[in-house]
Amino acid sequence: MTKKQRNRRKARRQQSVKHAQTAARHDREKAIKRRLRARERVILPAGREWLAVEAYPLSGNRCAKALTAAGLPVFEAREKVREQRDGGPPRVAMVPVMRRVIFVGLRGWSDMRLIEECRHVWQVFGVIGDGLGWIHREQFRQALLDADICGDRAVPFIAAGPMQHFADHVCKYMRYDPDTDTSHVVSGDELLELLYGVGDRVRVTSGPFASFPGVVESHDRKTDLYTVGVSIFGRVTQVACEERHLEAA
Repeated sequence: MTKKQRNRRKARRQQSVKHAQTAARHDREKAIKRRLRARERVILPAGREWLAVEAYPLSGNRCAKALTAAGLPVFEAREKVREQRDGGPPRVAMVPVMRRVIFVGLRGWSDMRLIEECRHVWQVFGVIGDGLGWIHREQFRQALLDADICGDRAVPFIAAGPMQHFADHVCKYMRYDPDTDTSHVVSGDELLELLYGVGDRVRVTSGPFASFPGVVESHDRKTDLYTVGVSIFGRVTQVACEERHLEAA
């Protein structure tokens, strides 16, 4: 092989590596854009005070729909979770963060009657003695009657500002920084830090390969799964992992 042929082969290898790095960078940029679209801010109605209620078991969706039909805005914190049941194909489900707990927006004391009339509401978060706790449906009805008679309407309402702040953090629109004790809107650069590129060294944190180190080999945009090459007894095994099951090594 002549020197010219060796240089030509070397140039082709360098070009292939450059193309692979460019493709990986484009994949990461597309993933960021997809996350930004999915991470739209939830704007809660203004001029409302919010109250936490708990639905009966297996009635969370029905409770939220019934309260919405009664004219009350609701907020139920949910997050995306990838599930795979009975060996079927994986699917993405929106799972409640606080199961059966729904935040209801009220204009005034009269809206409390709408909560009482909703048959799917099991408990309401309120004042119990000298503290706070969950009040059962029947006790809540009596508490409303006593409040109307005595005029004592001590209810732990959440103001509109703190409730919007809570929703922004639950929906991952904002992030809390413990170093500065402040919150800020998550930027594209911070989303980039959450992703792993091809060739990055990571460690599996969950599943049968937990604590095993590996190298990211590829990322499937359709399933949002990473293929990680894990070294087991000297042999590299490809393992499909979600991003939340990986950490930087």
